[in-house]
Amino acid sequence: MKKIIIYSLAFAILMPLRGDGLQLFGSKKTSDKEKKSEQKASSQRDDMTEDFSTTEVATRKNIESVIPVKRIPSGWVFRDELLAPWESNLPAVLSIIPDTTVEVVYHDDNRTTREGFVLPIKRASVEFQYTSRLTHELIMLEFVNVDFIYSTTNNNDSHFILEGITKKVKLKDTGFPQLTSSDIIKHKVLMEYGTPKEFDGVWHIYEDVNSSYKVRELDERNIKVETKSFKVVDKLEKAIDDTYSKQGIEYKKRLMVQGIDI
Repeated sequence: MKKIIIYSLAFAILMPLRGDGLQLFGSKKTSDKEKKSEQKASSQRDDMTEDFSTTEVATRKNIESVIPVKRIPSGWVFRDELLAPWESNLPAVLSIIPDTTVEVVYHDDNRTTREGFVLPIKRASVEFQYTSRLTHELIMLEFVNVDFIYSTTNNNDSHFILEGITKKVKLKDTGFPQLTSSDIIKHKVLMEYGTPKEFDGVWHIYEDVNSSYKVRELDERNIKVETKSFKVVDKLEKAIDDTYSKQGIEYKKRLMVQGIDI
């Protein structure tokens, strides 16, 4: 009987201790709440990270709407002033070149058409130099005679129109800090013209509907810039097609026979 009483008292005492023990270390219900709270906090952190990444990408894509992008030159530009737009004729451009001792160099650029005709493309170029406080520039203006393709009588200077420009820019010794070609690309070209349409490993290439603009580093102190008119190039191709394609030859023959009276 005494043993039964002792066992009953021990069982009664141990029951609350177990309950306290469960309360001390936390019940299963409390543990589930903590897990849910942690999952919610983790989800909020992920959402914040995703929102930040999305915002960063959107900002990068719209950077050119925040920073005004300079337009590609549509001709001969000097100190942000358009001196001669594309298709300006040779005499007009010569009149505004600061160096009055420049010489016009004429040459033929032979072209073989799809039909096998070899025709000379009449070209001309003018080269002069310009020196500023930080640079020494060698500028070449390039002209082409599109009208000569239609008729060989169109061969005076007024028929040569501005097609492209090539510049070689050499940086002077600026002391400390010394400007380098990479500085010009980074702080001048990329900052002003924005992200190029293409970078082929050498040239930073920009384009719009009128012109192409290409910049490259030659070495630490020298940069080369090439600009060309798409409109003049298209004009030249059209003239070749009009005159030397099968349809063009037939059309020209019809015009020629109109003057024959039979």
